[in-house]
Amino acid sequence: MGNSVVFDRTVSQIQDRLNLISQSHKLVSHNLANTNTPGYLAKDISFKGLLRESLGEAKLQLAKSNLHHIAPEGSSSSGFSAEVEEKGPVSLEQEMMKLARNSIEFQYMVTMLNKKFANLKHVISEGVS
Repeated sequence: MGNSVVFDRTVSQIQDRLNLISQSHKLVSHNLANTNTPGYLAKDISFKGLLRESLGEAKLQLAKSNLHHIAPEGSSSSGFSAEVEEKGPVSLEQEMMKLARNSIEFQYMVTMLNKKFANLKHVISEGVS
């Protein structure tokens, strides 16, 4: 029994989102650490890059149609890395807002993952509490 049977696409998408939140948090932390650095430009994740990568992923879906085919590398998860772009001078207010948003979104995604696993546990135990 493969992971795809137990962990559907939802778990993979939650994992990808948590990875993106983590990358965003690292950039915000780096920006905050360099608030007073002369000439430093704030960095942020490029939405255009993420969209382009997402659309590219949707176009190319490799499938294994024969048992003797070799599985494509990295087919189990997307493992993307976000493009980073410079935005301008660091704004303490903007960075703190991003930090708060990341924190709330992280808690939400962890809650969704916990619910997914609770449902899986319920199914495994055949609904017996």
